[in-house]
Amino acid sequence: MANSILTFNFEYQEAYTSVIEFETQINEKHKGKEQRYPKWTYPKRTFTLKFDKNFNDRQALEDFFIEVMQNSGKFNWTWAADKGGNDQTYLCFFESETFKQNIKNLGYTECELGLVCIDDNPIEAVGAFDFYHDAECENSLDFYRIMDSVFTAANNMKVWWDSPKKSWTLKMDKDPEARKKLENFFIAKRGRFRSFDWTWERSRGGDGKTYHVRFDSDILQMDIDKYGYATLQVQLVEVIPTANPLLEVEKDEIIPRKLLEIDIPGGGIRIIDNETLAELYYDNNLYLGAPLNHGDIIKDDNSSVSKLNISLSNVGLGISSIVGARGDVVTDSNAVLTLVFLDVNTNALIPGMERILYAGKCNNLNLDFESATMDIETPLGGYEKQCPAMKYRATCQVRRFKDCRCGYTGEATACDRTFDRCKELGNQDNFRGFPTMYEELVIKV
Repeated sequence: MANSILTFNFEYQEAYTSVIEFETQINEKHKGKEQRYPKWTYPKRTFTLKFDKNFNDRQALEDFFIEVMQNSGKFNWTWAADKGGNDQTYLCFFESETFKQNIKNLGYTECELGLVCIDDNPIEAVGAFDFYHDAECENSLDFYRIMDSVFTAANNMKVWWDSPKKSWTLKMDKDPEARKKLENFFIAKRGRFRSFDWTWERSRGGDGKTYHVRFDSDILQMDIDKYGYATLQVQLVEVIPTANPLLEVEKDEIIPRKLLEIDIPGGGIRIIDNETLAELYYDNNLYLGAPLNHGDIIKDDNSSVSKLNISLSNVGLGISSIVGARGDVVTDSNAVLTLVFLDVNTNALIPGMERILYAGKCNNLNLDFESATMDIETPLGGYEKQCPAMKYRATCQVRRFKDCRCGYTGEATACDRTFDRCKELGNQDNFRGFPTMYEELVIKV
């Protein structure tokens, strides 16, 4: 029977820290352009709560921490509106496995706990980035150049950007309503992933120009105080948009994902390489979000076997439990790694764009408490035979006249596959048959 989820309802101080975090991969392109991919579908939230407890309340907090860590490791917590929250309930776990306290006189304690969760609530619509900020800010101009690694008289260098990129660090003090709008904007843009337009107002020390920017960090940290007021800093960096606006939208909305399916008896193992998307349906099958890593395709010295190393999470002992209950049913099972494309707005796969990256059979299973590693092997490099299938007969085995095996480059347009015709065309050196064999042989018994 599964353990019930506990509820964290301890009173904490009015001053605490809230962090929203994404993970974006940014690939630099020519002349300062970039390609961005979100690795996480949903943001990670971390709440660092501070406590000041007497002996009894401190003991209750310790007991809760111990009970959670000894069971599922997760608990429910509601971000109360009177503390600047949204009254949403999150499934959380503790950021650290260590609970440190500063014990005072009479058993009083000062301590803090980090609560971590995935915020999979629907993303709210947002408008423009027009949040008021302090006129005092940090601004910089950046170029990208390469130069000789050793200083010499020549001192060769090359600047790869045609124009500089600007960046800003804006300081903000927000009331609860404005802070929540800023949170929603950051989540809607998925941290560094999506770009947007922003005007550097003259009234705030700017030049009045509108820039195409994105957040320069996947982390938005807010120091929240009484009644939900917050102080924070926002980093913006200028980006060069794609010339075709439609391509810019497609780049922002369609992202690659990889699916792994291991077809074991009694039900398959199906994984999507996403840390925050809990599940995804594809081809009438349910794929679970989990860490999925794979290496490069490796061939052995005689090129008889190609293999791909796969690493899956085994923290929940999912693979171990299968092996423990049914034996090693993973080894020699068929496995397929598929590339798909996900619409980040709907969390649905784009039909017709899937492509099989690798397929084979599982081998060399290795389990520990953190991961399950295995090789997906394709015997004979993906071919059932190492050489083409040949038939021993008098006519030529080349399937198509004038192809690379035939080698004929003349003006003739037809060939009856006989040696006489090949000799007539002067191509007998490339004949792929056995002209001395009988064309028909009858054996009487």
